Amino acid sequence: MAGVADRIRKILEEHGWSERELARRSGFPTPSQLNGILRNLARDEGAVERATLKRIADGAGVSERWLLLGEGSPGDDEAARGPTSRDSVRPHLLNAIGFDDALAEAKRREPKIRAHAWEAVAGSSRYILRGIVTADDVIKLARVAEELADPARLEAALEAQTARVRELEAQMARDLADRKAAAARRATKKTSRGR
Repeated sequence: MAGVADRIRKILEEHGWSERELARRSGFPTPSQLNGILRNLARDEGAVERATLKRIADGAGVSERWLLLGEGSPGDDEAARGPTSRDSVRPHLLNAIGFDDALAEAKRREPKIRAHAWEAVAGSSRYILRGIVTADDVIKLARVAEELADPARLEAALEAQTARVRELEAQMARDLADRKAAAARRATKKTSRGR
């Protein structure tokens, strides 16, 4: 599946532009900046901010949605507004491009994953997701969350901890009783010697 860097290269090829020309059209201060962006995208698509990719889309005259997600066509006016993540409603997902769409697709593809896992993924995504998010990314996170945040597992762990606390309290009570008994025996011995 082609990524953002591939789509940028496609733009360059179709228009016959150099990286320098697209950098100029995108308003980058140095012509070599686009080359650095392409290297970063090849390494990790999450390493490049959405605002930077939007500048490239605007400079190339293509839809942001097509550039970021490969959906629609480059000149698709309907897709020009970008991915449908509700970034204004959930500003912590500004760098998780397409998160809401990926979450919906992941839920559709994996209906057996329980609700608590989806909630955990939605709640923690601001800490772990950057860049373009796919349904596969969300499914992987949900599987981990399902295992780690399983209410039955957490309840069993809590019960085990409670039992351990009771066991320690009982041991402490026995130790205290033993100390009191030993002190009482010593006091009795002292009293009997003093007579």
